[in-house]
Amino acid sequence: MIYDSVVIGAGISGITSAITLAKNGYRVALVEKADRTAPLVRGFSRQGVHFDTGFHYTGGLSPGEPLDTFFRYLGISDRITSFPFDDDGFDLFNCESPGFEFRFPTGYGIIQEKLGDAFPHERVAIGRYLSQVRSTCATIPYLNLDAEIDPNGALQRVLGPTLQETLDSLTGNELLKSLLSMHSLLYGVSCTEVAFAQHAAIVGNYYESVRGIRGGGVSLARAFDARLAELGVDVLCNSEVTGISIGAGGALSGVQLAGGDSLACRVAIATIHPRLLLELAPEGTFRPAYRKRLATLEETVSAFACFAATKNPLPELAGTNRFLIPDTESIYQLGSRPIGEAPLYLTAAYKDGETSPHGFIGICPTLFSESTSWESSRFGKRPEEYKQYKESTLACMQSQIERAYPDIAGNIQFIEGSTPLTLRHFCSTPLGGLYGVKHMVGQFNPHPATRIPGLFLAGQAVVAPGLMGAVISGFLACGTLLGHDRMRKELKACF
Repeated sequence: MIYDSVVIGAGISGITSAITLAKNGYRVALVEKADRTAPLVRGFSRQGVHFDTGFHYTGGLSPGEPLDTFFRYLGISDRITSFPFDDDGFDLFNCESPGFEFRFPTGYGIIQEKLGDAFPHERVAIGRYLSQVRSTCATIPYLNLDAEIDPNGALQRVLGPTLQETLDSLTGNELLKSLLSMHSLLYGVSCTEVAFAQHAAIVGNYYESVRGIRGGGVSLARAFDARLAELGVDVLCNSEVTGISIGAGGALSGVQLAGGDSLACRVAIATIHPRLLLELAPEGTFRPAYRKRLATLEETVSAFACFAATKNPLPELAGTNRFLIPDTESIYQLGSRPIGEAPLYLTAAYKDGETSPHGFIGICPTLFSESTSWESSRFGKRPEEYKQYKESTLACMQSQIERAYPDIAGNIQFIEGSTPLTLRHFCSTPLGGLYGVKHMVGQFNPHPATRIPGLFLAGQAVVAPGLMGAVISGFLACGTLLGHDRMRKELKACF
């Protein structure tokens, strides 16, 4: 088959790329090795409760905000129904030592007021922090459609200072610094490593507004499926790309599929983990320095997760996530503390059609090394020792959750767990990275354009993790191909 463009990987960034190219007249094939598009955001159901695995909530989706504009451009706004999280406390911060609780509201002004009430001697520091977050977001292309595009890769954000350095320059209050760093659980990089600019790009949208999607990630995936079909994109699931073909002059000429088939094309956008790209390109295609850079990219922390259905509803969890922080030092040590003593994140799970949660998902940062003893085993055929590790770890996690939250204690009727090996299997990341490749100071993540004419990169490694990061990465890749001025003019028309 001959296409104008092939998109490798049908996650959010791949779907965004495919829709954008199709809207601009390209004949597009979207290739996905799983049996469905957007496999990571669809989640799964147990005992009538749906558990989201790749999407829980997002910023920037209120009318006129960036993600709302993106969805209008992509043609899915009328196919999903969003709902606001609690404006008075979309995230609940619980620190056990010292005992402290803070409900994070939405809106910069309200955040500044409530933080100032909780930390009256830190009002100046709080104001400066929020001002820096806001001003940084204004410089980021696609978050701000008028911001200047840096051809050298401004969105890679490898320059300092780190979040910790920024907070240290503003205040010596360890509890406040821990609170302002808690959202590192949403991108899997410690405040000691992440650039302040990267942190700001992620949390700034949450500070403006927070929304969920009725039906969760599977509703989003179905909306995307309908739009892909409407635009005539050929979606090839259960198809794995095994190679990239290079034609005369060194330009991309197509991709090879498992089983021997091939797709001819002049443009390809790869949304896979950058390290996996090295297995697709012919030997000698990339310079040794570039290959080494991709091969040594550090991954975000992995995780142990639990999925629980409860006997009774959890109304307090509707529209409010929970961040449990054992002590102020724990936020600096993502993955290095044992389960039961580490920070964790809880979010709601719903039965179909209900608006009060009937379960929850718990995510605890964990190093991949926790499960390396069984890394050579196959999914679905793990040894008994692995199963025992999984059960004992799940028991520790459940104990920590029930100790911290009385409304959950004694209310669990079903609970299952997943390990870093589970994440490696489903996310196709070499070390089970929860959010793919790290965005940290000193690490230069890949640009959308490669040295192979016609080959572009998108995905979490290019811009940022999460729904917003994945969508922007698709636009950035397409903007690199089509022209950023053209891309942003089309997006502005969707305000």
